[in-house]
Amino acid sequence: MNIKRILWIIFLLGIILIYNYIQIAIFHINNVKLYSNKVSKSLRITQISDFHSNQHIDLNELFNKISEFNPNIIVLTGDLIDKNTKDLDIAIELLEKTKKISDDVYFVSGNHETNNKLSYELYNAMEELDVKHLDHKAENIKINGNNINIFGVPFYVIREDFNLLYENISEKEYNLLLSHSPNKPINYLNKNIDLILSGHTHGGQVRIPIIGGVLAPGQGLFPKYDKGLYKIGNTSLYIDSGLGNSLLPIRMFNRVQISNIEVLAEN
Repeated sequence: MNIKRILWIIFLLGIILIYNYIQIAIFHINNVKLYSNKVSKSLRITQISDFHSNQHIDLNELFNKISEFNPNIIVLTGDLIDKNTKDLDIAIELLEKTKKISDDVYFVSGNHETNNKLSYELYNAMEELDVKHLDHKAENIKINGNNINIFGVPFYVIREDFNLLYENISEKEYNLLLSHSPNKPINYLNKNIDLILSGHTHGGQVRIPIIGGVLAPGQGLFPKYDKGLYKIGNTSLYIDSGLGNSLLPIRMFNRVQISNIEVLAEN
């Protein structure tokens, strides 16, 4: 192999590494607008999903951007840590920064919290910071004159859990469901849920232009629900592709991201 070919290979590998670093470390903010006749004034939600203790993220820059959006609530839709996380410092730092922006921060657990022995230490930190752990719980809050019901389910959830959670659901108020995975809520959907916020899929982590995500857990190859906004009956399902990575720190056509979601009054 001649020197020129070796230099070309080194150059191409360098380009690939730089591209991948941008994908896994330089976050994107996805802006989403929805409309509802159940709100009279806008509801602003920042969603952070699948952080996986990503040490490549500049948290100061991230929260400066979130602060500019000025969300009414911040929701953390699972996998804040990875199953292999051994140091909670960066995850707790993220929690602390959320509370500096909003008093109303909500969390539901993902599969990686369930599989990490440090999860209870993480949950204790949430309790101390007054981050609301919403697994199997519901809360009614008033934002800008709007009555908002927020429901939460953990990753491992069955139909009966949904039935219990929805016992007193109001069709007149705006109903928001937080679920790490989109799969169970799709199967056990209540017609009065207005918006489901999920993650888990990482948008396929590797995407093919036009085609979409290659693989998503629970859906297999070329998943139907991998990233972005979907309409299922009267319910909007939004899947954030996440701020971190699992298995391998590799992404393609799919930068790490958070989402700023605004629910506006329907004219």
